[in-house]
Amino acid sequence: MKRRILTVCLLPALLLTACGGQNREPENLPDAKPSAPGEEAAEPPDETPEPEPAKPEEKEPLSLEDVLTDIYTVAPGTAGSSLRATYAAGELLDWIDVNSVEQEDVFRWIDENVPMENSAELARAWAAVLTEAEALMRGDETAYDALDDAGYTLEQPYRSTGWVKWAAWKLLPLFTQILDRTERTEYRYEAPGDYSAVTEEALAGIWVDDAGTTVLLFSEDGCRIVYPELELLGETAYAFRVRDRSSVGYCPELDIDYLQNDFSAPLVYYVSGIDDTHFWSDTQNKCFRRLA
Repeated sequence: MKRRILTVCLLPALLLTACGGQNREPENLPDAKPSAPGEEAAEPPDETPEPEPAKPEEKEPLSLEDVLTDIYTVAPGTAGSSLRATYAAGELLDWIDVNSVEQEDVFRWIDENVPMENSAELARAWAAVLTEAEALMRGDETAYDALDDAGYTLEQPYRSTGWVKWAAWKLLPLFTQILDRTERTEYRYEAPGDYSAVTEEALAGIWVDDAGTTVLLFSEDGCRIVYPELELLGETAYAFRVRDRSSVGYCPELDIDYLQNDFSAPLVYYVSGIDDTHFWSDTQNKCFRRLA
């Protein structure tokens, strides 16, 4: 009887041991199951850091020579001149914002790079650049579209037209070099010409007076006045008109609206006659010679 009880007690213990042996997890399991035949093993994710995006290339700082050369090479009237003028205007506004310049340096560059026969070409190019610069500073969308087409981006696109006047003052020799290269002569009386020939269209071009004090640049944009004694720097193209006064026996009157924008106080020239080379005023003892 005791032997049977012992056998009965040992039997459950053996059964439990056997069950425990079946449920024990195997030691040292592999990290991943082997791939099935024909199935590729999964690759671990690539943990290589992505390269940082390249930084935009910084612009080379512009020199005075760079700015003046780009202005001079605008060459108004030739293919692509409008885009060149816009590009040069963008450069000018960024450059004048952070640089100072002495007018003597500008004169020196002109003497070394611009022959006398190209004086009018330089003045026309400078006038074209000032036109674009003024449009940019007014926020003109067409001017900014042209700047994009030219491939230039302004560092600080929003300023004021006062920057244009500042640039015109610092680079004033681009206009006044005409006065410096003009031979001064005294006015000589000339008989009145054909009054009907004095028209706004006939005035198109660049004119310098014999006294060497004033340059007038007439274009479809208006009239730029370079008259340093009156602090007129050519930075703005003003409206102008020719008034026919022949009905009362007077010569035509040239009005340049440089003050009030309503012709109430214009700069006035009484034009006695005009031809392809000059126009003159017997009343004011003045003669302007055409340069271009």
